[in-house]
Amino acid sequence: MFYLIIAILLALYYFFMAPKTVRNTLNAIVLVGVVAVLLVLAAMSFIKIMQSPPEIFVVIGMIILAYFAIRDILNMPDRPSKK
Repeated sequence: MFYLIIAILLALYYFFMAPKTVRNTLNAIVLVGVVAVLLVLAAMSFIKIMQSPPEIFVVIGMIILAYFAIRDILNMPDRPSKK
């Protein structure tokens, strides 16, 4: 709750009282913070995916192979007719 109050106070300061130079600095700090959070979330999701059972990766590979096989079959030329 304390950090929520601090965040609200900082947001109010940013929107109503901060001069342009401070806003530019805060924009850069917020951008770096957002990128850092996204990198941490990406790493955590990658670790969670790696903890999945191996059958999931086999299924994903089979789906990819099936897609390419069906695409190749649909792109085959028509059989010439015999006279």
